[in-house]
Amino acid sequence: MSKLELPSPERNVSGVKLKMDLSTHFKNTIWISVFTIIGMFSVTHLILPLQSLIAPGLGAFAALIFPIHGIRVIAAWMFGWWSVLYLFASNVIVAIFYALLSMETPYLDFSFERLMSWTLVSVVAIISIQLFRLVGIEIGMKASGIGPNTWRQLLLVGFVSSVFNSLGQSIIFSGQLIAIGERNVMLGYLFGDTFGTIVCFGILMLIFRFSRVFQSAG
Repeated sequence: MSKLELPSPERNVSGVKLKMDLSTHFKNTIWISVFTIIGMFSVTHLILPLQSLIAPGLGAFAALIFPIHGIRVIAAWMFGWWSVLYLFASNVIVAIFYALLSMETPYLDFSFERLMSWTLVSVVAIISIQLFRLVGIEIGMKASGIGPNTWRQLLLVGFVSSVFNSLGQSIIFSGQLIAIGERNVMLGYLFGDTFGTIVCFGILMLIFRFSRVFQSAG
C-alpha cells in the first residue's frame, strides 16, 4: 500500500507567496496601464489638438506636454527593475485597448521599431536612477520621507531619462522623421517628457496635499 504524501508547509507557503507575487505584479501592471490610458486621452484629445495650432510641424511624434513620462519615472522609483516589465506590458495593454476602442488595426502596431520604442521607454527611467546611484545620489522609495528634495531628485531623473528617450526615439524612427525634421522631434521629445513630468508631479503633489487635509479633518 503506497504511503499518502501530504504537502509540506514549505511548499504550501511558497505556493501562496508565488500567488501573492503574481497578484501584486498584475495589480501594479493594471494600475500603471489605467494611468497611462488617462494620460494618453489627455494627450490625444487635449494636448495634440492645441499643439497642432501652435507647432504643427511636429505632427503626432512628440507631444509638447507628455505626462506619461512622469508615470514612468514614478513607476521606476516605486518598483525598481520590476517597472520595466510593468511599463512594457502597459504599452501592449494600451495598444490593445485603443484598437478595441476604435476598431482600427493601426493601433496594433507590433513592428520591430514599435517594440524597440516600448522597450526604450520602459528602461530609461530606471537606468537614470541607477546612474544617479553610481554617483552617490540614492533615489529610493521612502514614502515617509517624501519631500521637496525627493520631487527635485525625481524631476532630475525625468530630465535625464527624457534625454535618453529623445535620442533613442530619434534613432529608432530616424527613417520616418526625415520629412518632419529629426532635430525638431528630438527637442519635442525632450521638452514634452520634461514638462509632462513636471505637470504629472504637480498633480500628484496636489493629490497628496488634499489627502493630508482630508486625513487631518477626519
